Amino acid sequence: MTTSLVGMVSVPKTHPIPQLSIVVPIQRDLAGFESTLISVLENQPSGSEVLVSHDGSYDDPFELCEEVRFVVAESTRLIDLVGVAARQARGPYVHVLGDGLRATCGWTDDALEHFDHFDTAAVAPVIRAAANRRVLSAGWSTTSTSICSPVSHGEESPRIETRIAAYLQASFWRRDVLRSLHQSFEGSDSLEASFVYHHLIRKAGWRTELSPNSTVECDSETIPWEFRSFKRGLRLRAIRNHFVGGGWSESITAGCLGVLSSLLQPSRMLESAGQCFAPLAESNLARQIHRDEVATCDDEGMIVSLPKKTSIQSRRAA
Repeated sequence: MTTSLVGMVSVPKTHPIPQLSIVVPIQRDLAGFESTLISVLENQPSGSEVLVSHDGSYDDPFELCEEVRFVVAESTRLIDLVGVAARQARGPYVHVLGDGLRATCGWTDDALEHFDHFDTAAVAPVIRAAANRRVLSAGWSTTSTSICSPVSHGEESPRIETRIAAYLQASFWRRDVLRSLHQSFEGSDSLEASFVYHHLIRKAGWRTELSPNSTVECDSETIPWEFRSFKRGLRLRAIRNHFVGGGWSESITAGCLGVLSSLLQPSRMLESAGQCFAPLAESNLARQIHRDEVATCDDEGMIVSLPKKTSIQSRRAA
């Protein structure tokens, strides 16, 4: 039976100095947003606050202002909704949970423990299908034939990989790192942002970990943003080339290998074909990425470098 926000008892659960700020952004799927927010409020951990970020058009029809804080980003881009909420967050850690994903009992406990590691900037939860409990994603990774692909998709248990990354739509962050990332990428695609953010924090000395005991649910049998296309392959390969090097030869080789490995999967073939033409998009994407905006850390986990306001303000003025 579906729970409704109507009639929910308003019991404030915020703490004067919360440990965790949970961000639930509103994009275009209002029903999905409601489902996500309900699950968060029903399972909200103590010592946390809930922030709902929107473009200014949401008028709080359920009168939840005593339970959540509403933040206006004046944008529908997930990057902006998350970035503005991160600037308003009071907790040292921020959790992003996008439309259509549902929190479960105790889902934040294990994730927050991973921040005991001094160089952990982000943590990926495990996304499971609500119907059969199979893993939809245990973070994402890049292989020789695919880019930004969900790890352990369709498996019963999450697979621990050495190099893991988090989707922005379902992720935990050190607040100050997430704040700095908002100014680092001018693109609008949330998957591209996840890919850029991963490379930027690695360059800044941070890493991402998987929290195998942190579970969020999804009604679909695939994660909602997993749409493979020619454009996706082209742009993600261009981003990868920007960070790790590569040109026509590397792009064509990776694309051909991807096509050969996905002959029975048309959407994957299109994505792989797109990788072949990545150099065409590299210069445009390079102008959208700003490496100097990202907070870095020392060997004790202390943030020692924050983006300069002057560079941010100069770009905005331009």
